[in-house]
Amino acid sequence: MKQKWQKYIMAAVFGSIALGGFGGVNAADVAVVKVDSEPAAAVVDDNGDIVAVQTPTEAHNNTTGVMTKRVSSDISPASNKAMWEASDELSREADLVKVPEANAYYQRLAVAVQPIAISGDRIHVTYPTVTSVSPVVTKEINSRITKYVQTLQKNLEKNNLKADVKENLYMTYDVKANDKGIFSVLLKSYTIGDQAANGLNTVKAFTFNSTSGKVLTLHDFGGVKLDELNQAIANDEDLKPQFFPENRTVDKVPSDFYATEDHEIFVIFQQGTVGPMSSGTIYVPMGKLKY
Repeated sequence: MKQKWQKYIMAAVFGSIALGGFGGVNAADVAVVKVDSEPAAAVVDDNGDIVAVQTPTEAHNNTTGVMTKRVSSDISPASNKAMWEASDELSREADLVKVPEANAYYQRLAVAVQPIAISGDRIHVTYPTVTSVSPVVTKEINSRITKYVQTLQKNLEKNNLKADVKENLYMTYDVKANDKGIFSVLLKSYTIGDQAANGLNTVKAFTFNSTSGKVLTLHDFGGVKLDELNQAIANDEDLKPQFFPENRTVDKVPSDFYATEDHEIFVIFQQGTVGPMSSGTIYVPMGKLKY
């Protein structure tokens, strides 16, 4: 499977950094690029400012239209419909483009974020690339994210070579924090087989120190104790129905989490691990952890 890796062209976003601030960017400032012959489109707000740059299948405004685009030649109509319904929900939630305040950028308290796309047979992926005032930070963050995306792509290709029922992959991302030295992003994947009625959601969370580029763990925020996690689940009436009754007391703290700029922590349970598939990914708010 051959895919083209294309960076969306958004140099104008960064052109005003040299002047000490970030200016508005118009759709005319963004060149149209090709992602496997599918033209990219600038998504603009009422003022004409770019809020995202996406391919048409991500930037669509009506679900019916996008369902007519087939992810692969072998996927069933029902599976194709389920794929695009899931992608529609994920893309509505996604926060793709981040233009930081100039002082925060120069002090390495925030990074600039823009999307990159991989589009081809059975795969439609959008993931973030960052720019920091520090080349070391830029390289460290981008290499971590790119390695994960490349692993997903290679695994999909490898599994599909020998599988009777092949799988299709959609991925987007959502920036949860980008200030005060914290860059936290969720890479949200949806995988579905050619004949499947439903697919599987997977969330990969990365939280970085935007000053150094270091990947942060729960321990860096003070750590989560098992009894504290179970207490947080027990005290949240909205969360409890998302868990299987026998899993409302969990026996292990997941390693997946995301952080806000104010160090509020959300622990992540993957779809189907502690609750029904209908619960999707479960996010447990832990507040600020105690050091």
